[in-house]
Amino acid sequence: MTALYAFVHIEKTAGRTVRAVLLRSFGAGHCEIRTPYAKRLPEVDDRRVAVTGDDLRKVRRFYRNLRGIAGHNVKAYSDLHVACPDLRYFTFLRDPVKRYLSHFKNRSRAYARADFDRWADATWTHDWQTKMIAGEASAQKAIDLIATRIGFVGFTETFDESLLMLGQWLGEPGFRPEYRPVNQLAGKQRARDVAREQADMSYLDSPEVKARLRGVNALDQQVYDFCLRECHARQLAAYRGDLAADVAAMRERNRHLAEWTEPLSSRLLRNWVYKSALVLRLA
Repeated sequence: MTALYAFVHIEKTAGRTVRAVLLRSFGAGHCEIRTPYAKRLPEVDDRRVAVTGDDLRKVRRFYRNLRGIAGHNVKAYSDLHVACPDLRYFTFLRDPVKRYLSHFKNRSRAYARADFDRWADATWTHDWQTKMIAGEASAQKAIDLIATRIGFVGFTETFDESLLMLGQWLGEPGFRPEYRPVNQLAGKQRARDVAREQADMSYLDSPEVKARLRGVNALDQQVYDFCLRECHARQLAAYRGDLAADVAAMRERNRHLAEWTEPLSSRLLRNWVYKSALVLRLA
């Protein structure tokens, strides 16, 4: 059975742009795997129901040329390896405080100091990256899973370098790292975005709030520091070629990248075949 990649998509780490790269590279070979509707009721905030090996087996009935899967419910602690023993996990992380603030700005509907305090008081917002990797607030479990199951870790802060290293790690001839940023907060025009632009958020620079941010992301910081120290260093050492020159060349290609539309075959397979099968409980 062909090895597949599995992208553990963590919110506000540029995951939507990674998804666009994967779709552009593999089209109908890439599946945004979804939790069957019957499993979704228990999902609240950070309690994500992981897709299973059985879910993956059903997906392969529809995606006959499957190269990989991605999604918020793809978890390295699940039993996906039962359906595909050679599954190759990867993920992207972001500086914990920056990711946390991006999550707050994206999901909150009001932005006064009291609104931030309510957000930070909600324990489901704490150590998000750790919980998305480990399924619980355990930095050690997240680190163990990264060390044993997650073969590649990219970083939002070094996104271009990470994409090029990811391409070599995947070893897929069809991988194309060029991209246009997707789902950036600055480009959104929802009512909450207008409210955020008009709000005084200078309180975020206060020593008290900065200390609070460090506290609610303490486990995430441990995981992030481990990945920078261990994964990033290993991935840099394994890169074949002149990374700086390759990044410069890719950025030049990005400047001239034509507008890209997902192939019709990929959209039809996802929206009309796979999603319909989910509704009918066939997948």
